[in-house]
Amino acid sequence: MKIATVTAPVATLWSRPDAPRPGVDAAALGPRCDLRSWAAGLDDTGRMYDGVLTQLLHGEPVLIEEIRDGWARVVATAQPAARLDPRGYPGWLPLDQLSVRESTDNGTAVAVGVAALEVARAWRGVPYVWGGLTPYGIDCSGLVHLAFRQLGVTIPRDAYDQQPATTDVPLGTERPGDLYFFARPDGRVQHVGFVTEPPTPDGRRHMLHACGDAFLVVEEQLRPTRVATLTAAGRITP
Repeated sequence: MKIATVTAPVATLWSRPDAPRPGVDAAALGPRCDLRSWAAGLDDTGRMYDGVLTQLLHGEPVLIEEIRDGWARVVATAQPAARLDPRGYPGWLPLDQLSVRESTDNGTAVAVGVAALEVARAWRGVPYVWGGLTPYGIDCSGLVHLAFRQLGVTIPRDAYDQQPATTDVPLGTERPGDLYFFARPDGRVQHVGFVTEPPTPDGRRHMLHACGDAFLVVEEQLRPTRVATLTAAGRITP
């Protein structure tokens, strides 16, 4: 299974690859689509066109069912549509509006974690702000909370509450999409981030997190000072 996230500012979900109308929908296509000019150019009939199904925002996750001629048949998991597909809203997206990765597992918990990681990756470069939960600034637990929330999975807001909400994963067996938790000397969890790679044989670990040292959302190898406070790994099980 392939998992992807929307990299365009807004991606229009189409009923089929040939649904975009020549001379009408060009501005809605491509990685730098211009939805303002696209919408402004539609007449009343064009605004009612049923070839458009819905729209996906930057960072939204999708499952890819098929790739054909530059298009991906997807399921938008953040937009429930039980009548059409119990997993989410189905349709077609231009492949150049997506960042695609292979899932590491077919299990539901691992797949949800990988999808949440992909959502969080779209936030790289966003400033770190304590208590933040927006593209203008976000903190470590806010990033984790929001990534899962976009998938319809509700988890606690703060890191010390998130850790007991996970299924424990023995350190050394963690996978991408799992969570690393870090604690103060008194044992209270005070930081969280996404596992981005399995640990290497020599013990190196990599994480995506809203970093209070860099004041950005970053993906990086854990530094020795960070490893010294690593207390647990966990997996969100929907």
